Amino acid sequence: MKNRQGSCLCGARRYEIAGDLDGVWMCHCSLCRKATGSVGNAILIVPKDRFRWLSGEDHGETFALRPTYTITRCKTCGTPLPAEEDGKNVYITAGTLDDPLGAGIRTHLFCASRADWDHDTPDVRHFDERST
Repeated sequence: MKNRQGSCLCGARRYEIAGDLDGVWMCHCSLCRKATGSVGNAILIVPKDRFRWLSGEDHGETFALRPTYTITRCKTCGTPLPAEEDGKNVYITAGTLDDPLGAGIRTHLFCASRADWDHDTPDVRHFDERST
């Protein structure tokens, strides 16, 4: 079993996950698209007993959009970070991991709500990361 760490953009909030993860859940619902400004929300679902804050646990601000939908963000940089919705699991935005996951997307949710532009065109271009 491996431990993985993650953090927000400014580093004020840091966390650790114990053990292996089997993949990312990608939600395409309209709420997740609006919350991220992207194709949806890529999350890791981790049992609460395998998650711990390393720093900044109290440095988040939670926005309750609906009784069953909240977003917790860093107070400084606004990065969406782990949230506890159900008392059993912690829902972690996959993009905040600092360590490699070693797994891909395993589940797509609310695919009927997918944005009409959420697909590659036949002539899609790919660019490697710019080196500095």
